[in-house]
Amino acid sequence: MKFKDNITVFVGIPWLRNDHYQNYYGSCVNYIQQQQTSVKVLPPWRTTPYSGKYEQGQPSLLYAIMDRMNAVIDKFMSTNATHLWMVDGDVEVPPHALETLLSHDVDIASGVYPFHNFKKSRAMMFGRMGTNPCGFFHPRNWDYMKEQVFGEEFPVSGGSGCMLVKRRVFNRYHPNIPPFRFDKDDGKCGADVYFWKRCQDAGFTARVDANVVCGHRPEMPLSKIEEWLNNNDSGREI
Repeated sequence: MKFKDNITVFVGIPWLRNDHYQNYYGSCVNYIQQQQTSVKVLPPWRTTPYSGKYEQGQPSLLYAIMDRMNAVIDKFMSTNATHLWMVDGDVEVPPHALETLLSHDVDIASGVYPFHNFKKSRAMMFGRMGTNPCGFFHPRNWDYMKEQVFGEEFPVSGGSGCMLVKRRVFNRYHPNIPPFRFDKDDGKCGADVYFWKRCQDAGFTARVDANVVCGHRPEMPLSKIEEWLNNNDSGREI
């Protein structure tokens, strides 16, 4: 697909801690560099590791990575790139991912990727936003969403592991209103989901494309993704 010549994509990788991502970083970058795209893609840039203390519980990790995701945004805004593509250090993106997400021409677009417990739940990082602060996340089963594109008829969330965002989302439009960044939602949900909700509440457009299926290390490498997706015996190892 041929896009406008002025599109430049900045790739940012938020780095949580070395022992969390280090074994997968090379593979993550390799898949990014294999993108079949006609647009200019800048070399992947990763943050320094998160330097704060971790509290007990999963929410602590979600809020720790928030700090690094905001560092990615700040670096992106220091460039002239038109789009930010945020890719987690343990996510492997398929070769058609960037072209497909760009083709939607929306403010925020994402592929889907399996939760670490996919073999039991068959659940993807995808959410249909409801009326509560964190969104209503059902159904998110792979068999429900495969080959579909969501976001035109109802608000959605696709996480931040394979998220393409137009520059205008991060601009400052009023001196008394801070620009969009990742922020906490008082413990109700992760900073990534809250970001999707706030952006769509503000009028930005969004799509989640289940034709872009990413690997999620260590349990779900991209090289094995088809085996996992086609295996309906979710309790059986492949």
